[in-house]
Amino acid sequence: MDSQFFVTCPYCGESIELYIEPDMRGSFVQDCEVCCNPWRLRLVGRGDDRYLDVSRADGSE
Repeated sequence: MDSQFFVTCPYCGESIELYIEPDMRGSFVQDCEVCCNPWRLRLVGRGDDRYLDVSRADGSE
């Protein structure tokens, strides 16, 4: 099961590698480790078919 995801910050455009626990599901908020702005992460799917959607979590969404 793939637990590493490469995402692009919706604020600064930096590409970042994230490790997400295999049993984690749903939505959560995490700050960009480069520009410190908040992301809303939504993990969809199960097993090897997991997909991570990243969007801004600053109230503009």
